[in-house]
Amino acid sequence: MRRSQGFSLIELMIVLVIIGILAAIAIPSYTDYVRKAERAKAQTKLMEWAYQMERQYTQYNRYDAGDTDELVPESEAYKFSYTAPSANEFTLKATLKNSQDGQDCAWMTLDQAGQRTEPAGEDCW
Repeated sequence: MRRSQGFSLIELMIVLVIIGILAAIAIPSYTDYVRKAERAKAQTKLMEWAYQMERQYTQYNRYDAGDTDELVPESEAYKFSYTAPSANEFTLKATLKNSQDGQDCAWMTLDQAGQRTEPAGEDCW
């Protein structure tokens, strides 16, 4: 009796279907995880930046003293900017660079009083 070697076409198709189902479940979960991790990094950078601005205020008694451009953090997912309308106030902003689906916190801000703002209806912080 001759022994057949290898896999049948049915067996290969079953394996491909199982892999497809697992990928359909895993890829969106992974994408959501990465999105949340990038948002957490941006929040951390905003808070660190606010801390540096407070240190600057303690030294110079104003937020817009010195080279504040040097304090701007860098990120692959978010673009950071700031405004200092007066010597006693600032607003730090993180804007999402590449929003794939137009959701998930397009921007977040933090000001000198610690107030956090985000787009209406979203829970970024």
